[in-house]
Amino acid sequence: MIAKRRKNWGPETVKLSERLGARLEAEVDASLALGRSIAAARETAQLTQPQLATQAGVQQADISRIERGLGNPTRDTLIKLVDALGMQLSLQPKTPELYLGAQPA
Repeated sequence: MIAKRRKNWGPETVKLSERLGARLEAEVDASLALGRSIAAARETAQLTQPQLATQAGVQQADISRIERGLGNPTRDTLIKLVDALGMQLSLQPKTPELYLGAQPA
């Protein structure tokens, strides 16, 4: 049914759909990467999800959702988790060129 409707879309609608699809894919990828990072740090610290939940003051179900890329943790939740893992929250550039202040080509 949706495929039939897409055939009637104009070029602007197709471009918008492609942009929104790409944005959604990037957000999902970022959520999955965050979850994998937290799970890896938890495993390195030799903690179970319930143990991390207790130490961080966060519900175990929330940790599970975050690790599976399904959660949308608040800043405070992330800070609690990384603190309990003995880590710190930081931002890194996607490319070294942006970090060095160079203009992308």
